Amino acid sequence: MSLVISSSYVIGDSASGGGVINANNPVIGWRNLVTAGGLSSTTAAEGFPVSNLANPATHLKWVGELSSPEQDEYITLGFSTVDDVDYVAVATHNWGSAGIAVSIEALDTDASPDTWVELIAPVLLPNDGPAIFRFAPQAVSNLRIRLQPGTAAPTAAVVYAGALLVLQRRIYVGHTPIVDGRVTTVVNGRSESGAFLGRIILGQMTESGIDMKNITPDWFRVNMRPFLLQAQEFPFFFAWRPSTYPREVGYCWLTSDPNPSNQLGNGMMQVSLKLAGVI
Repeated sequence: MSLVISSSYVIGDSASGGGVINANNPVIGWRNLVTAGGLSSTTAAEGFPVSNLANPATHLKWVGELSSPEQDEYITLGFSTVDDVDYVAVATHNWGSAGIAVSIEALDTDASPDTWVELIAPVLLPNDGPAIFRFAPQAVSNLRIRLQPGTAAPTAAVVYAGALLVLQRRIYVGHTPIVDGRVTTVVNGRSESGAFLGRIILGQMTESGIDMKNITPDWFRVNMRPFLLQAQEFPFFFAWRPSTYPREVGYCWLTSDPNPSNQLGNGMMQVSLKLAGVI
């Protein structure tokens, strides 16, 4: 669960709809250009094709092969059109525990011949949780994920790529980060005399929420409404305070229907989202 920002990407303050946006504004990765037909990989184990990465379900995985120390693995994302892209995200992978260095590259079609340009320098993720790789927005037709050999064959379940939704307001008090919102189902063992015999964990999930207020009406209609419609069916990546807490990232889905409402007489709006997810 990490957010990795390109060293060349500077997020400066900018006025937007009456607010100021900086590196701590929450980001949501919901726009996704990845399709099964546009995916390819250097290797794929039998029964675990790279096309699984285009499915939002986390139980379907791509599995590569354990390469030699000299051979990198590449997952190539081809888009049907040239679109502005500023993130790649991945969920349910083993790149942290297997010590697999990850980098992101874009195809420069203006060069002769076409050249792959590094957007995110190689980085070792701290764990196997959801990760967002953020870089300067640019129009691209092809991206690729470079995986340097580690101690095990690389695996992943979900890959998104597109343009991040940067929320208009930052989140302050009262928020439970997705990594801390654990909900555990347990059975407690107890003897007839009342002695504690241990606990059995039957299941565990994580929950959180996003409470947004003072959203300008035009911004809501242009940016938030399309996301809420998409989120009725599809999961999304969420980082609540990217700069200060870059490791608090979740791959989330809505657990109830949001009901946006007018908050103030000037048209400002509010909405609350209830989330569950994997970390």
